[in-house]
Amino acid sequence: MTNAISIDDWLRRIEDEYLSTFVRDGGAAVKFAVTPDDEQPALREALERRCRESGYVFAALDAAALRAHMPHDLFFGLARQIDWRGLARRRVLRLAADRRYQVGAIDAEGDDNVFDAIAGANGLEAQSVLVRLRPDIETRVFKHPAMVRDFRVAMTSLCELAGNRPDGSYEGQPVLDWLTGANTRLSPVRPFLIHTAINRATARRFLESALHWVREAGCTGTVVLLDNRRVTVARNPRDGLRYYTRAMTVDHYELLREFVDGVDRLAGTLLVVATGDGFLDEAGHGSRGFGIYEALKTRVMNDVRDRRLVNPVAALVRLSHHGGLQHGS
Repeated sequence: MTNAISIDDWLRRIEDEYLSTFVRDGGAAVKFAVTPDDEQPALREALERRCRESGYVFAALDAAALRAHMPHDLFFGLARQIDWRGLARRRVLRLAADRRYQVGAIDAEGDDNVFDAIAGANGLEAQSVLVRLRPDIETRVFKHPAMVRDFRVAMTSLCELAGNRPDGSYEGQPVLDWLTGANTRLSPVRPFLIHTAINRATARRFLESALHWVREAGCTGTVVLLDNRRVTVARNPRDGLRYYTRAMTVDHYELLREFVDGVDRLAGTLLVVATGDGFLDEAGHGSRGFGIYEALKTRVMNDVRDRRLVNPVAALVRLSHHGGLQHGS
């Protein structure tokens, strides 16, 4: 795989073929981009800028900082970059708009009590707004079929607690700590009727639920940039960063394979795995390339490749600043 496409050209095609159409409409895709180390920041900056302009939630995950072979670490890494209170506020405002309340003048990014804001804009009592919206929160959040139960419970609580109390405190902090992994114990969230830990066995369903929730709150979708170059390092450099054994690398590749196979469950999502040349390395017993896990390799390699032309929407592409050989338009 020697022919390459420039980062700008590739992102332009990704935006045209996915972000502005397929993913915006609820579809999902997983892409692998082999990128020079010195171009990784440029890829992240350009992708994040496009997400901001198009209303996507953007999250960048780095295998050097989290355990990329553990699904719950990926979930927590994503969750720490999501404005959960902001999404809950947006969802409440959407429910209020569906009931024909006047909400156009209310700041969707504010931190005041959203029920007070809706009441003030419509000449109502704040408590009566919550009472009227609670059935909608129950039917369209708590009973949402695409989200796992305890995630629905958590989002219901965040919606009902959307905003600070008069003294400035926020009652939903234990839920936020549970979502982000700041406190993985269940005792602080049991009063919210949450009884499931987010761990290796449950994280995938919570991740899928979170991606649904982003769209339910009114965002276009989610773009996740996963830098997995560290996973492909064969020898431990002992530089203080995370090191992956061969078994851990296989676990990581299996997790990626599960994302590829279950892409239909990732609502409105683009997952970009930004990797390096080590990902393609299949030589030697100590290799950490994707050749050590054939199931992933067969899913991302193209069956037919042209020596001169690059398919910019292939599952696996090589990126460069200026591009390599001629690529298709």
